[in-house]
Amino acid sequence: MENQSVLDSRLIEKFEAHRDFTRVFLDAFVLINKEQKVLKFNAAFCQIIELRSIDIRRIDNLKEMLSTTIPGSEKSAIEQILESNAPTRIDEVPAVNLSKRKNLTLIISSYPYYENDGKMLGACLLLRDVTAETNLQSKYKDKTIQSITDPLTGLYTRRYFEEQIDKEIERCKNNNIIPKLSVIMFDLDKFKSVNDTYGHQAGDFVLAETARILKTQSRRSDVLGRYGGEELLVLIFDTSERGAAVAAEKFRQAIQNNEYVFNGTRIPVTTSVGVTLIKGVDDTKESAVKRADECLYQAKESGRNVVIVDFGQGRIPVQTFLGTNPEV
Repeated sequence: MENQSVLDSRLIEKFEAHRDFTRVFLDAFVLINKEQKVLKFNAAFCQIIELRSIDIRRIDNLKEMLSTTIPGSEKSAIEQILESNAPTRIDEVPAVNLSKRKNLTLIISSYPYYENDGKMLGACLLLRDVTAETNLQSKYKDKTIQSITDPLTGLYTRRYFEEQIDKEIERCKNNNIIPKLSVIMFDLDKFKSVNDTYGHQAGDFVLAETARILKTQSRRSDVLGRYGGEELLVLIFDTSERGAAVAAEKFRQAIQNNEYVFNGTRIPVTTSVGVTLIKGVDDTKESAVKRADECLYQAKESGRNVVIVDFGQGRIPVQTFLGTNPEV
């Protein structure tokens, strides 16, 4: 087996054939062998690692200067790159500058070098520090999310919810598609008595816990919103009348069966539900929400903890609808 220093010399020789290109690199580069020994690097690499050239040569190995991860993998990003048989690029790599214990986000690209027999000698890595850009994007993303979500429940705001109805109707209109958008409205039963009996903190807990239940029971494509007070809503896209009815009843049962325990005290919670379906591009969010609200009002008047639906044939209990429309 050939001496590692001989193999490293061959790697450097192959790299030097491209040396003129490296002089115009704005990104950091580092040439490493398969054991991640550092053979060549530029000033930009020193800036990312935050070490002097003399210190980098003393430490000698990239693994002792930079830690990288791939979410869901036990191997580091650089280990995976060195196992690749082709030039590779991995975006937004979580990394740690080990000398400063500083978290980084990097774009890492590699160009591998091989022996004539195809055995890898090592690779030239290009490192771009995008930590600042990523943090800025996250900051703006967080602000955007905060502007359209309710801070207590984490559900979308009424304004965002209504915008989604308008967008779906407009999308269907532009594409000559018949909309199948379900609007489900929830109102927690006797919520005022929860606040009066257990306190407002308990009421906040009930709302937040109900939101959690809705999230666990919904599809990723569903839009969940807090419409105001104890009223919550769910939009279900591309669904049938039966699908909307079944989903609403599933939500109601999940809330009824959940153990709401606040400071060691169990709080009984149920909800009344109104359901409608937008089935035409001439429908509006105002009329759809009004139908759902009227169904909700009837559910309250009918004794609470029930689902009332209105799909164009009048307001009826969900069990009656499902019983008379088994194939819908």
